[in-house]
Amino acid sequence: MRQRERERALWDAFFHMDVELWQVLTRRLQADTGLSEPDWQVLDALGNAEGHTLRSFELAKTLMFGKSRLHQHVGRMEQRGLVERRPVPGDARATVVSLTPDGLSVSRRARAYRARHIREELIGGLTTDEVEQLIAISDKIRAHVRRDQAG
Repeated sequence: MRQRERERALWDAFFHMDVELWQVLTRRLQADTGLSEPDWQVLDALGNAEGHTLRSFELAKTLMFGKSRLHQHVGRMEQRGLVERRPVPGDARATVVSLTPDGLSVSRRARAYRARHIREELIGGLTTDEVEQLIAISDKIRAHVRRDQAG
């Protein structure tokens, strides 16, 4: 296979694997929990945060959401009782977003489902060595992309 053909084959394989995997993971999470992928991302980020709370700008940065998208999505989740927003004392412009007790419960349940889905859909078809190789290759690509973005 020539260089260009190999590059194209790599890109096609990577792109389609990524799209298909996310479609399956998203569909399964929705079926098992009723959560959308953005719901899960918010719950997961807050579930991993100290005190299950983040400032809005930190949450937006973590999720790579724009301010408007985050505001609207968190508002919908707040109406469903999963999160709450509060002003930051001493900073009238800032807010924090926290998991409610219901949100924490849903987050924990969804985390168990997501872990099972990843094991079944991503890891299940790979050997231990292939998992290690995939981690190493992914880390190497991410480091390269970050270096280019920093420059």
